[in-house]
Parts: sequence; structure tokens; C-alpha cells
Amino acid sequence: MESVRLPEHPNAREEFLHLQQTRDTIDREIREVEALTGAKAGETMDVQMKEDPDQQEEVTMQLFQAQLDRLRQLSMASSQAYFARLDFIPSGGSPETWYLGRWGVLNPATLDPVVVDWRSPVANLYYSGQIGPMDYEAPDGRVEGELTLKRMLTVRERQLLNLFDSGIVSQEAYLQEVLGSISSDRLREIVTTIQAEQNIVIRHPLNAHLLVQGAAGSGKTTIALHRIAYLLYAFQKILKPENMMILAPNPLFLSYISQVLPDLGVERVVQTTFEGWCREAMGNHMPKIRRESRLEKNLSLPEEERRKAGIRVRAKGSLDMMEKLARYLDRLQLDALPAAGFRMAGVLLMDRAELEQIFTRDLRHFPLEQRISELKKIVRKRVQSAVSGLKEQYAAMTEQLTARIRSAAPDSPKRQQKIREIYDARDQRYREIDTRAEEYLSRYREKFRLPDLMGVYRTFLQECAAGPEEQAEMLPEDSLPGLEDLPMLAMICKAVRGLKSKQMKHIVIDECQDFSPFQIELLRQTHPAATFTLVGDLYQGIRSDEGIQSWEEWKGPVFHHQAALKQLTVSYRNTVEIMELAQRVSGRYPIPGVSETRPVLRRGEPPEIIRAGNEKERLAMIRDQVRAWQREGFHSIALIEKTEAQARKLFRAVGKELNAHLLSETESDYRGGVLIVPACIVKGMEFDCVGICDASAENFPDSEFLCRVLYVMMTRPLHRLRIWHRGDRTPLLPES
Repeated sequence: MESVRLPEHPNAREEFLHLQQTRDTIDREIREVEALTGAKAGETMDVQMKEDPDQQEEVTMQLFQAQLDRLRQLSMASSQAYFARLDFIPSGGSPETWYLGRWGVLNPATLDPVVVDWRSPVANLYYSGQIGPMDYEAPDGRVEGELTLKRMLTVRERQLLNLFDSGIVSQEAYLQEVLGSISSDRLREIVTTIQAEQNIVIRHPLNAHLLVQGAAGSGKTTIALHRIAYLLYAFQKILKPENMMILAPNPLFLSYISQVLPDLGVERVVQTTFEGWCREAMGNHMPKIRRESRLEKNLSLPEEERRKAGIRVRAKGSLDMMEKLARYLDRLQLDALPAAGFRMAGVLLMDRAELEQIFTRDLRHFPLEQRISELKKIVRKRVQSAVSGLKEQYAAMTEQLTARIRSAAPDSPKRQQKIREIYDARDQRYREIDTRAEEYLSRYREKFRLPDLMGVYRTFLQECAAGPEEQAEMLPEDSLPGLEDLPMLAMICKAVRGLKSKQMKHIVIDECQDFSPFQIELLRQTHPAATFTLVGDLYQGIRSDEGIQSWEEWKGPVFHHQAALKQLTVSYRNTVEIMELAQRVSGRYPIPGVSETRPVLRRGEPPEIIRAGNEKERLAMIRDQVRAWQREGFHSIALIEKTEAQARKLFRAVGKELNAHLLSETESDYRGGVLIVPACIVKGMEFDCVGICDASAENFPDSEFLCRVLYVMMTRPLHRLRIWHRGDRTPLLPES
């Protein structure tokens, strides 16, 4: 113990000894859970549930899964037990000491908390409190008192590396130490550095929708993921990970954020894209989609063409289009019904008026295909009733006829033979009626015209178009729909075939400003029991022709004023120098109602804007700069080009010698190191260093759309930013 090097702090030895005791407690609990489950800490055990388990089996498997989750959390806690200490004196009570960690740990003998989970109510003292009078909301009510110590502890690989006691200066020093470190390849959890404004978003009530306007670098993606972890902790009796869903912009971004929830001890949350959700929900009915990046295409289009295309796409994603489609589908369902109702063997089973009433009122919650199946149950009963009625008629006729024969002639073999023939004819008629009924029901579905999804889609767009020219613009190229058509196709499938979508209780949408009102409303209608957390940044609305331009487009029309809007205004990613330059760019096209971004006071090298005389000189500058950054120890380096074509060209020129990776929107596996990336996929990501490879006037003429794109590119780096241009620099960049 004497050989262990302790931090320079008067209480370092006390904290070191407490850490050893906590580690021993965690190790004992790990051994107990291992003995109980037969699993080993650090190893994965796959739990397979029966396809149709009974209630007892399901409860048993859920308890076993909970033990495995606990073992995984304890295993992670063993190397980093906690990160903060709080000393609190409740009013009229005795002093209390809490150690705050990513996962709660109880003393198995006394059930007293050894480590308190960061999501617990008392943790608010750490995230929102300063030394002095404080209070927090506990399950039994508000607790008032005095916070006498707030200590940040850096524990890594079971060792105590550093201590900071609370105070404005020390907290900023701790935050800057974390923010100033070299980044990892993927997004990571930030439990130790959650700030007060972020904490409010994380702990927003589950039963209320939440919209978050988050500045670039404000941590909105990470905070949304931490909110999921918090909700699963705070509402563990009613929430399961399987009933929570994250929608991200693309598979590459999902890969980039993939480590955050596991680092927080959360598994089995559904993580997908809107296209992935559609594919899962529509199943085999999902049509082939035209593979095309609209953003990439927009980056190559002239301003006027981009504007016209944007008008068309925004129309397709509007609530007005959704209402038109809903009315069209109502008509379509009535058109699918048999015009004359149902009649069998001259017997009216159901007239058209009753059929429409059952279809549009009693069965209105079912999709068309299921309505037809449900209606068959009613028709079957009517057929059975008609069969019984017909048989009763023939039975009565038979009895009348045989009675007349008996009264008209004395009993004789001839009379008996005639009566037998009459009964045989009756039985034959019965069989014919049964056969007729079976054939009628077997041909039941032939009476309906179940529409083809793509046929419905094309016909609807033709109906929406004002004329042949607009019709040509509305219909997809090569008869294939694009990603912007998916909401309409999913809604048609929902109405006609149904969507196989597991019901969610909470849905998180990242980069939500790129979602259309149609998409959000479709998700809301498909998951009526779910609340939503939507995080985005209007200043990064580089898909504004598909998404929204104001939060009001959702607050009233979609969420009926039942959604709170929070703003995250502090940027923790960029240095002051980088953010100041980026804000001068975004300020050319301000957005009313969106607060200005305030960077954390972390200084660094000023960004450089460098003119290259020719292509050879530009490439040489890029090579030299990447190598210089690598010599400084930076690992995550992004060279960003405006388009995929430009990125591929740069990769051919310098990729091999820089050992770089070329990323595209279709990739699903994020890689670190030196990356060459097009602008269309960098949103939401962060890197140690960024080089914007061609910010010339020709490449970035003055427009609001390109201003947003350039702003996104400029706000990716944590530490270094270089901007090169050939010829004149873009007018979007300030002169000095």
C-alpha cells in the first residue's frame, strides 16, 4: 500500500482506503451473482426465451436476465467504482456521505448504499448544486439541508488518480481536463461531467414530450442517450429497454454512438433509422427504394433547382399531404368493398349500407386486410344462419309433402319408397347447401379488391398533381420511390396491410430537425402510448427541405402544445476560438428564437484559413498538416470535402500515404483514425482535428443552405481546425 502513488490532496489516503473497501464489496457481490447465475463477469451469456413461454417461465427468465444485467454492471463498476463524493447534512438530521457512481452498489449484509447511482434523486446535488444550502426531491418528498462537500474523484482501473474539491475554479478545471483530452473513436458517456442545463433535459418527466434545441457541441445526442438510461432507472417497474427506441440519421451514425448505452449498463434498446423502422414494420411489403442521398444531390445542384426540389420534398413531408392521403385511403377502402353487399343463394346476408357501417365504424381500427378477415367472421355467421334457414325451409317443405302423401294413400311399399325418395332429395339438398356455403366462403376474398401498395402510391400522387408537369415531378424517377416517399408508403401499408411494429413507450429521435412533420405524426399514431424526446439544432438543418425550419411546425400541429421546448446553449466540444469563427458564419443567416451558443471557456489554437495556389500545393498542405497533428498525439482526424465525389478524389490522391479511411453514407461501421468524409455524413460526429479541404467561393457560394453546411463542418473539431481554399475564399467566411 505504501508503494502506491497518491494524488496531492490532504484526504487522498482516506479516499484511497475507502476505494479499497468499496472494491472489496463489489468483488464479493460479483462472486455471489456469479454463483447464482453460473455466468462469469466480463463474459457474455446469451439468454434465449421460448417462443411462447408461460407466465411463470417469462417471469423466471426476466429475473435471470436482470441478474445478468447486474453482473455486467458490477463488472464495469469494479474498475471505476465512483466519480464523486457528496457530504450533506439534512435539516434536523445527521451528516450523510454519498459516493456517486455509474451504477448503484449495496452492502449485501446491511443493504446500505455503498455507491449511489448517478440517476438517483440525491445525485441532483452533484449535477445542480453548489456548496451551501441545497435541497433535492426524494421519493418521500423534498429534502432540505446543507451540502458541505462536493468532491470529484478520478478513478480508473481500480486506482485513485485525482481529486478535486468543489468550487467554481476547481469544477471548471475538472471539466476542462476532461474536455481537453484526446477523443476516442466513438461517442462515449459523460456521466461525470453532466452540467445543470443538461441534467434538466435528462430528468424531464417521462409522461411529457420534450423538444431540445441543442447547439453544436452541446452534447444533445449524448444527453438523449443518458435520458434513456435515466428513464429506465427511474421507471424500471413500467419501462423495459425493448420498449424504447432511438432513431438516428443513418447506420454509420448508429455505429458512432453504439458504445454509449452499453457504457451506461443499458442493453436491448431498439436502435435504428427511419428507413430501418419502415423496413421492419412493413416487412415483405416494403418496396424497393431508390438509393440516393438527397443531401449529396443538393450539394451538387444549382440554387434554383435545389429550391424547386425542396418545395416538392417539403410538400411530400407536410401534414397537409398526410391529411390528403388519409382521405384518399378512406375512399380506397370503401372502393374495395363488394358493390352489392353479400348475397348467397338469393338470401341477403349484408347490404351495402350495413357493410360500410361495419367497415368504417366497428372495424375502423384495423388495416384493410385485417378488416376483411374480421368481417369474414361476421359473414360466416350470416352464412351459417342462412344455411340453417334454407335447411329449415326444405325440412318444412319435406314434412308438408310427406304428410300429403301419407294422407292421400294407405301405407304400402310404394308409398314408403316415395317418402324415402323425398327424404333423400332433402338430404341431397342439404349437402348442396353446405357445399354452396363452403364454396361461398372459400371465394370470400375474391369479392374484395385488395390494392397494390405501389399502385395506391402512384395513383394518389397523380391525383395530387395539378397537371402533367407537376405529375412528372411528384412521381419518382424510374418508378422507384425515394427515401422522402417512405412516410407515405408506410402510411399506405399501415392502412392496407398493417405495420408489424412493436409498441414503444418512449422514442428518442436524434437530428430531429431533418424529420418531416409527416414522419413524426406517423410515428406518433403508430405508437400512441409513447412519449417522445426529439433533439436537434435548427442551425444544422442542412436537410431543411425535408425537415422543419421552426419548432412551431411540431409543437402545435403534431404535439398539440403538449411538448416542452428546452435549449442547450453551451458548447462543450469546440474551443472558444473555433466556436467564435463558426458563429460568425452561422450569424449570416440567424434563426429567430434560437439562443446564441456560449462555448465553455477552453482556449486553443485559432483556426487557420489558408489559400492554396494550386491543387498540388493544397494536397501537400493537407498531408503535412495531418502528419503534424499526429505528431502532437491526435488520433481522430477528419478531412471533410463538400461532396462524395470530391472526397473520393481526395482519397485517391492522399488516402494511401496517410493510411486514411474513406467513409460514405452507405457504411454501417464507424472507424477512427484519419478519415476522409463528405459533408453529408459528418453531422453529429466529433473529431480531435478537422481539415475543411476546399472552402473556395466556387465551392461554397453565398446561400443559407451552404452556410448551414459549412457551419456543421466547422463545429466538428474538439481541438484544431484548418480551412483550405483554392482561388477566392467563400464569402461565407469572414475576412478577418
